[in-house]
Amino acid sequence: MVTGRMRRLAAIALLVGALAAFTGTGTATAKGRPNPGSSSWRLMDYAQTGCFSTNVHDTYYGIWISGTWTTANDVGAAGLPAGGSYDTSYAPIPPGSSTGVYSLAYVHVRLSTNPPIGTYTASLWASDGRTTQQVPVTIDVRARCGTY
Repeated sequence: MVTGRMRRLAAIALLVGALAAFTGTGTATAKGRPNPGSSSWRLMDYAQTGCFSTNVHDTYYGIWISGTWTTANDVGAAGLPAGGSYDTSYAPIPPGSSTGVYSLAYVHVRLSTNPPIGTYTASLWASDGRTTQQVPVTIDVRARCGTY
C-alpha cells in the first residue's frame, strides 16, 4: 500500500532527478559534455607570402585562429632561412575565441642577409602550452619587390 508520504518522497526524487538532468549535474548527461575548461582551436592557413629583396628585409604575417582557447596562445615563426629572426605584435593572444576571420596577432619576420633568390617555406606556429599548430608561409626572395 502506497502512503501519502511515499508519494511525496517519490515526487521529490523525480523532481530532483529531472532537475539534475536539466542542469547537467547528473552523471548520464555530464559524461557526454566537453570539459568547459578545454580548448578547441585551429590556426588558419591563408597561404601567406612575403617578398624580400635587397631593399626589403622584413614583412609581417598575420595570425588567424578559429575556435575557443582557455589559455594564452603564444605565436612565432620556425624554419626561417639562415640569418632570419622574428618578433611578435599582440602576442601572446589572451584566452578567448575567434571565427578565424580577423587577425589576432602578427609575426614580424626579418632577414638580416638575403638568401639566394628563390622561394623558401617557413612556418608560423601557435601554442596554448598543450597543443602547438603550424601553417606554412612562403618567403619569396627576389631581385625586386613591387614597383619601386
